[in-house]
Order: sequence, then C-alpha cells, then structure tokens
Amino acid sequence: MLNKILIPIDFRIESLNTLKYCLEERKQEKSTVVLMYSAYSSDSITELLFYNPAKIIEALVSPNFTDAINIIKNKYESSLHSFKIELFHGLDRNAFLNFYGAQGIDLVYLPKDYCLKPHKNGFDPIPLIKKSKVQYREVAWTRDHDTNYKDELNQLFK
Repeated sequence: MLNKILIPIDFRIESLNTLKYCLEERKQEKSTVVLMYSAYSSDSITELLFYNPAKIIEALVSPNFTDAINIIKNKYESSLHSFKIELFHGLDRNAFLNFYGAQGIDLVYLPKDYCLKPHKNGFDPIPLIKKSKVQYREVAWTRDHDTNYKDELNQLFK
C-alpha cells in the first residue's frame, strides 16, 4: 500500500534525519514523501503578482542540502516512490487542514528533539500540526551539536 508522508523541514541537512528515520522504518512499503517548508506570505503586491513557489524553494535549497537529498534518494530507492518539496503559507489550523487534505497526506512525521530553524520569512509549523489533531508520529534521533557538513552527511549514511 502506498502511503503519503508529510515531514516539515527547514532546509538544513539535520532536518532530513526525520526523513531518514521515516524511510528506515517503512523499508517494506513504498512511500510518497512531501517535505513541507512553512513561510509567511508577503504583503507586497509586486511579490504576490510574481509569486513562484518553485523559485522560492530554489533560493532556499543549498548545494549541501541537494547532496543530502540525493544520498537519501539513492539509499532508500526501494522504499521511496516519489518525493517533492511544498511551501505552506497558512497560519491557522484550517489552513493546515486544507493543505493536509489537498496533498492527500496519511501520516506526519515530526522530529521530537530537533527544533526547526527556518529562514527569515519562515516559521516552525510543528505547534500548528499538533493543534490540528491529524495523525502524526514524533521520532527521536540523536544529534551532535558540534557537527560540520561532512559529519551531517555521514550521519545520513548510518
């Protein structure tokens, strides 16, 4: 059975550990994964006229993050059916429930001990997700506070 999983991210390699844990746990079944980044909507009419979610995501994705995604895709190829990154702009429970329904999500995976650190226009959606009373699973994974890029990538191989 194909499951659709939602995982909030902050475009840091460390936030992908939740994805790694999810795919490791679901090795026996194919999953479609939606990585969600939460950002405030702009008030600028000009920015709204030329709004392009793909360009916003492209500006946030670093080469290191792309490398980490590719490592995960290769390592979990057998259990990863498809994968996409989506922007979420809602600020209340109803907006999230609409997003959740429109994406056809079955389960949300949340990091238990990792606090998302969004960029300047972003926000942490975890409290909103918990208030929405959708089915979610909190996962704990150990993290090292003094890691560098190479160590973060090595953790994805473990």
